[in-house]
Amino acid sequence: MQINLNSIHSLRNFILSVFVFLGSFSSTWGQGSSGQNLVSSPYSNYGVGEWTQTNFLQAGTASHTYSGYYSYSMYNPATLGNVRYTTLDFAGSYKRGATFSGNEQYDFDGGGFEYMSLALPVWKTAKRKLVGYDSLRKQKIWKFIPFGASTALVLKPMTTVGYSYYLENDGVLKTRTSHIGSGGLSLLQWQTGFRLSNAVQMGYSAGYVFGTTKDNALFSVVDSLELGVVEDAQSLVFRGLQQQAGLLFQFKLDSTYHKFGLSYEWYGNSFATRNRLTRSMEVTSAGYTSVLDTILNERDVKKEFSLPGSLGLGYSFQYRRAWQLNLDWRKQMWSSYSAYFDNSGKYVDRSDYSIGLIINPMDIKNGTDKRMKVPVRLGYSLGQSQLQFVQNSQTFGLVEQRYTVGFGIPMLRRYFDNSVITNILQVNVQYLERRATGGNLPREQYITVGLGLQLGDIWFAQRKYD
Repeated sequence: MQINLNSIHSLRNFILSVFVFLGSFSSTWGQGSSGQNLVSSPYSNYGVGEWTQTNFLQAGTASHTYSGYYSYSMYNPATLGNVRYTTLDFAGSYKRGATFSGNEQYDFDGGGFEYMSLALPVWKTAKRKLVGYDSLRKQKIWKFIPFGASTALVLKPMTTVGYSYYLENDGVLKTRTSHIGSGGLSLLQWQTGFRLSNAVQMGYSAGYVFGTTKDNALFSVVDSLELGVVEDAQSLVFRGLQQQAGLLFQFKLDSTYHKFGLSYEWYGNSFATRNRLTRSMEVTSAGYTSVLDTILNERDVKKEFSLPGSLGLGYSFQYRRAWQLNLDWRKQMWSSYSAYFDNSGKYVDRSDYSIGLIINPMDIKNGTDKRMKVPVRLGYSLGQSQLQFVQNSQTFGLVEQRYTVGFGIPMLRRYFDNSVITNILQVNVQYLERRATGGNLPREQYITVGLGLQLGDIWFAQRKYD
């Protein structure tokens, strides 16, 4: 069997306007046949597509511990507890890739919408606790324990589908099976993080999963007079619910800061509605096509299916305001995935291991600095895919390696009370290589350039004068 590759032809008002416009645009685009984040990979023809692994550019590889006055991580809603300013984040990407199979190479251009988020603090207070008494000054010593909550709306692509290839069987009877597919799933989330003290934060998010995928397969047998073809075309419309819970523990020790993050994600009430048409056809040498028989005609078949949940852990070590080292692990439980429309075979749990370094990790300007320092991000991730392939009675998996470098360009402005508001232009470059552990499966390489804008503001603050 040989795999062949083919191509596939006031700031508040501004923030609200951008959020509404991009939300409407992205939702409409997400319902289209191409999805929001375009890709061309034969491996996206499995499950519900290729998982996008979307997170904020500024978070780097710190999926479970990254947090700041303007920043948090999509993978752990507890990191929202540190957000003190209203922040609008949105980003897009350009992707250049190549797929190699034997002596063939297919180059493609993709990318598109990455994410959009609006986060804002909604409540804060402090509890006073008596911890001692100063007998010299005759004063009580109080300790203030902060409490607060922040919330966010997030729209992002969850999976993406895009492929065009064919399989040839050069046995006694020469056959060819062609596959073309497109689409993807999107996720609209409402996240909330609670700050319970200086040391503990917790969070919860609920999301709505929606999207469409399309697949068209042609099975053909070539003879001397005419071409016999079986066409199998199907479209799937997905709807479901997503939930996520997280914890964040943080403390300071001398000149170092430590964070431990934990998150768990699960899905429920997920349904897929399928329309499927399978027909046998005849294509003559003169190019005429005639339908011989309708083999299957399904309309609006709605059934429940399950999506894989995930568990993640992270640790961050920060030295003063100079640098931060991040370690992260995430497991996606594909062994519990089941879908009536997917006969691709067996899946195994996916594991991702990441390490990253952020130089100048703060997202606010230090009061003693004349200018805000430029944050620089370096990262490496190793992923063991959920896909399994059998060739010559041997089972092979897929391994993904990601190398990331990025930086932010601060753009500061003054608020009416002379406080400094941070806006940052985020730039990120990622190189990904995906290859099988054996066999003659396709090898892929991607270079993705991401560009994001982080806009900060203060909402609901009472002005002293107009």
